[in-house]
Amino acid sequence: MLTVLLLFFSFTAPLSPQQSYPDSLQAIINQAENDSIKAHLYFSLSKHYYTFDQDSAIYFANKSIEISEKSGLKKNQGNALNILGVSNLIKSDYEEALKAHYEALKIREVLLDSVGMLESNLNLGNIYYRLKELDKAAKFYHEALFFGLKTNNLRGQALIYNNLGSYHLDNWNLNKNQKDFDAAMGYLQQALEIKETLGDHRGMINTLNQLSDLYEEIGDEKKRFELLQRAWVISNKFNDVESKLAVLSNLAEYYFEKGEMNKALDYANQQFGIAENSKSEYQISVAAEKIAKIAASLKNYSLAYRYLAIQKANEEILFNENRQKIRDELTVQYETEKKELENQQLLKDQEYYALSLKRKNELLITIITAVLLLLFLMWIQFQNHRNLKSTHKKLGEAHALVNLQHRQIQKQAENLQETNQALNVANKFRDKIFSVISHDLRAPFANIQSTISLWNSQILSIQELEELMSMISKNNDAAFLMLENLLEWARTQMESNELQFHEINLNKLVEENKQLFNVQMKRKNVELINHIPESRFINSDKERLNFIIRNFLLNAIKFTPEGGKIEVDFKDINNGEILVKDSGIGIKPELVTKLFKNQTLSTKGTGGESGAGIGLMLCRDFAESIDAELAVESTENKGSTFIIRLDAKQAAAKVKSNSKILQS
Repeated sequence: MLTVLLLFFSFTAPLSPQQSYPDSLQAIINQAENDSIKAHLYFSLSKHYYTFDQDSAIYFANKSIEISEKSGLKKNQGNALNILGVSNLIKSDYEEALKAHYEALKIREVLLDSVGMLESNLNLGNIYYRLKELDKAAKFYHEALFFGLKTNNLRGQALIYNNLGSYHLDNWNLNKNQKDFDAAMGYLQQALEIKETLGDHRGMINTLNQLSDLYEEIGDEKKRFELLQRAWVISNKFNDVESKLAVLSNLAEYYFEKGEMNKALDYANQQFGIAENSKSEYQISVAAEKIAKIAASLKNYSLAYRYLAIQKANEEILFNENRQKIRDELTVQYETEKKELENQQLLKDQEYYALSLKRKNELLITIITAVLLLLFLMWIQFQNHRNLKSTHKKLGEAHALVNLQHRQIQKQAENLQETNQALNVANKFRDKIFSVISHDLRAPFANIQSTISLWNSQILSIQELEELMSMISKNNDAAFLMLENLLEWARTQMESNELQFHEINLNKLVEENKQLFNVQMKRKNVELINHIPESRFINSDKERLNFIIRNFLLNAIKFTPEGGKIEVDFKDINNGEILVKDSGIGIKPELVTKLFKNQTLSTKGTGGESGAGIGLMLCRDFAESIDAELAVESTENKGSTFIIRLDAKQAAAKVKSNSKILQS
């Protein structure tokens, strides 16, 4: 059975037994008048002595308990009882130790002192461990661990892990169950890590000692000896009886197993000497058993017999029937008092519950009354809200109707204004056209009338008449074209500008115009080249686009000298462009900006052709109606290029397959 850790962990480690410290405390106690100070100082003295002088520790702990009980200092009383219990445990006075720790636990449970309950449960576990009641000890250790984790008390957790490791190590020695071995190794390594982190060298002694036992089990003798040596070095720095005894016992066992009996006997004798000084029957029994085993191996049977007798005598003291009975009675007494306290608490809880129930019923009645009143007020509010909502809805509908009517009137006014503006523009455009017509049609018809008068008077000769007829023919052509343009424009105006977009074969459209102007081109020996592929289709209004192309071609013929050339092409630039390029006389830069404006620019052609000057004005009107844009690029004496830039929806210009072309 291994010794478990008995250090009182919740306070700092006791000082070395120098006389100056207790003497100074005793001097302060003699001068102190306050019982609270006296009780605390007596407790400090007991804490100072408990590891190396248990009798002094017990004396001072009792003094602290007496003053604390008289003055109602419950927390200090619990702490002093704990020191009293630990001191009695070291002396192997288990009955007194149990009594003290159970008293401490009862006080700490009333105070809800989590750290104190951790400490008391741990020490009660240690007592039952010494009494070889391992399962009961484990129960108290797990209870202590609960409080250690709850309060995040690392020092307490380390001690509990250490003792749980001892519990599983003993189970392993009894049953050889691998789970116990793994649990022992896990708990002890956790304990060592925490103690190393906290710098708790005193606490590390026992953990190192127990880990050495585990490495012995797996046959790692080197690691076992390293741990024992480390524990022995640390234990020599502290005057801690329990730790030294444990290390000496393991060192004696180590050398015994190695066959170095003299070294083993030396460590066992040191262990027995310290145990005798501690007056602990348990420690004397353990040390005597160790010496007897070594002496028997050395065949020194008289020495072995003597120490076996010492062991037997001390074990009888520890485990005689009367002492066991006292221990059982203490346990039963604690459990009974605990049950009684629980019953009293239950009665108080029942009284509190009855009072709480009464209060709850009163509160429930009040709440129900308030809820009913609130529901009634809500119903009234709901009715008012519904009426208000209905009225608001009617007002909203009326307002919406007024807004709708207002928007309709406003829209009608806007439409009317737009119509008036369009009419004003159209009227101005119409007035300008008719002023042009009145001016430009009068001259040709006047010439015809004069020529007929001269012919009727027989004043003109045949040669003069032929010359006049040539001039009249040219004027007549211009007048006819102007009338045709005006009729086309008038027709579109009467149809309210209804557009008819459909697919047009652009090559075919140019060829039709080429045939139309064949006579004029032959007269001036002008060549017209159509570069547009037969497969080029665009989406547009055919009549309006044809009007623009026809006028562009007529202008090109008009201003191209004899033997000149006109080219028509299509470019896939942006949304598509139709180009009419001539090798004519070009246009002056100052006149380029005036083209397509609401003004007539009539200029004689290269063959003396005249014109009304309204063609380009109408072209602009038609281009705008099909969302196209007109442009011109011209250089004097080199020629001009008139451009029709199509809109995106017209530019859906696409090349059809040969079979599609044949079908069209």
